[in-house]
Formats: sequence, C-alpha cells, structure tokens
Amino acid sequence: MKPHVGNILLDKDILLESGTNEVEVLVFRVGAYRLGINVAKVREILPSQKITRLPKAHPSVVGCFQLRNNVVPCVSLHKHLRQDANADDNCVLILTEFNCSQSAFIVDEVERIHRISWEEILPAPPIVTDVASPITAVTSLEGHLVIMLDFETITAEVSQANEQSVEIAHLHDAGREAVRVLVADDSPTVRLAVISTLHAAGYTQVTAFEHGELAWNWLQQRLLEDGDATPVVDLVVSDVEMPSMDGFRLTRNIKEHPALGNIPVVLYSSIVTPDNHKKGAQVGADAQIAKPELKRVVELADELALKRVKQKQPVAAESSTVPDASNQPELSVT
Repeated sequence: MKPHVGNILLDKDILLESGTNEVEVLVFRVGAYRLGINVAKVREILPSQKITRLPKAHPSVVGCFQLRNNVVPCVSLHKHLRQDANADDNCVLILTEFNCSQSAFIVDEVERIHRISWEEILPAPPIVTDVASPITAVTSLEGHLVIMLDFETITAEVSQANEQSVEIAHLHDAGREAVRVLVADDSPTVRLAVISTLHAAGYTQVTAFEHGELAWNWLQQRLLEDGDATPVVDLVVSDVEMPSMDGFRLTRNIKEHPALGNIPVVLYSSIVTPDNHKKGAQVGADAQIAKPELKRVVELADELALKRVKQKQPVAAESSTVPDASNQPELSVT
C-alpha cells in the first residue's frame, strides 16, 4: 500500500542544505500527463472537497471550499490542460502555497516525492515556451518524462491578473542608467515583468537569462574577457526555482568567488518561506523578497547598487541635466 502522501507532506522535514542545487519534486498525474511540482510550494494533499461554484470565474476555476479558517480557490488542471477528468470522488487536491496565497489544484493521482538535483531538470524547449505554455522544465524520473508546471503563471491566468510592471518614477538624474543589472528567472512572464519595472524606473542596462547556469556562465565569461569584476555587473536579481542551477547555488557561486563576491544579490521568489529565507541567508543573499513585490526590486536596486555606482562616479556625474528622453535603452535578454 502506498504511504499517504498528504501525511508525508504535513510531517515533512525538507531542509535541504543551502546551495546544494537540490530540490524535492512531488510527482502527480493529470490525464495522460505525468507532472511535477516543487514540494516547497505544497502545503498538503487533500481528498475531494465539497466545492461551491463561483459566478463569472475562469473556465478552469471550478469554485472554492473552506479549509479550517481559509476559503481556498480550486482549479481543475484537467480543464486547464484539456484532459478528461475522472469522477470527482476519485480525484485528489494538491493544496499549494506561494506568492503569499493558497490555491488547490485537482489532479487524478499523487505518486511520490523525489529528491533530485536541479541539473537533472532541463529548461522547456523554445517550441513550448514560445507559445505561452504553462511548462517551465522537464526531467526524467524512473525512466519516465515528468513535466514541471509553471503554477505561478497558471494562477495568474485563472485569476485574470497577469503580473505586470508597476509605476515607478523614472528619475534620469538619479544615475540609475549607469547601473548594470543581471536578471535570472525561468518564467518568461516574471522575467518580462522584472525587466519592464526596472526599465520604467530608469535601470536601462538589464541582461536577463532563463536560469542560473546561463547567468553564471555569462558572469564567468565576462570576467574572463574584462580581466576584473568592476565592469561586469552591479546587481543580480535571481529567482530561486530554476532548471539546471537554482538561485541558491547561483548566489553561493557568486559570493564564494574571489572577484565576484562583492556583487549584491537579491533573491526574488514565490516561496520566500522561513526555511528558504534561512537558506538564502546562508548562501549570502543580500536581500530576499516575494514575487508580488515588484516595487521592492527597484527599492533594493537603489539601496544595494545605485549608491555604490554613484560613489564611483566623478563629481561631474552629479549633474542634474536630464538626458534626451527619446533615447531608447537596449535590453539584452538571453
């Protein structure tokens, strides 16, 4: 008999060492698909619940139910992925918690938890990501392909509230255009939102990558070409969950490097839990924020990078002359 996965999750003590580039993946099934989710986003596994329908909801939202003191929205992954559903009493619910909110997802069956390296999780091919698919990565477990879903994008879509940039005053005379920012995030939606927000604030030198390994390789290549770390980058803004190399490992690599260790790193994640916050601190992250807080990305860029860059500039750079607003900045997105 299979162990009750819900109890495994409720009693879990998943405290992976910081910077080991490991992840716990919960594997489950929806129709013909074998799917995965980071256990850090899962609160517990529930049996089928009494669902109350909601008017004018997204087609994938079947309603909501009360769990203890919370009202939880319930999303059918069958509807979202266009799969035939079993009878309601044969389904189970994955209760997730990320971006400071809870949601439940109806699935056919929950299998087991696997502990693997992010190196074993590969980015989804462009033919998938280019059509706005809710797939961020794939991996092979026990000889079967497992698809990693982008639950943040699914939640944003069904709530009809896509993540957008926020209004930030563009202070040309603040020197933000001289700051070089590196962004690493595997979600195209989140990556664009961060870039757009930085751009709107005047941070025009932004280089972005789909995961930590690409960002780390670029940093090393730039350091090799330039000979020192000074002209490489002034701030790194990184997601935590990423295929190939996660944000904890990227942060540790940067902070332990003799030439790159002084670069400020901000971890920007949907799962800034107390345990994950502890891990981020252990690898040397300068700040950690939750993904809805786009405005905090700019505030931390000002606090951690802008002041340092302005200190390096000659006094003449303090001029209040406003550059020609018609000049369009270039964004490098890899």
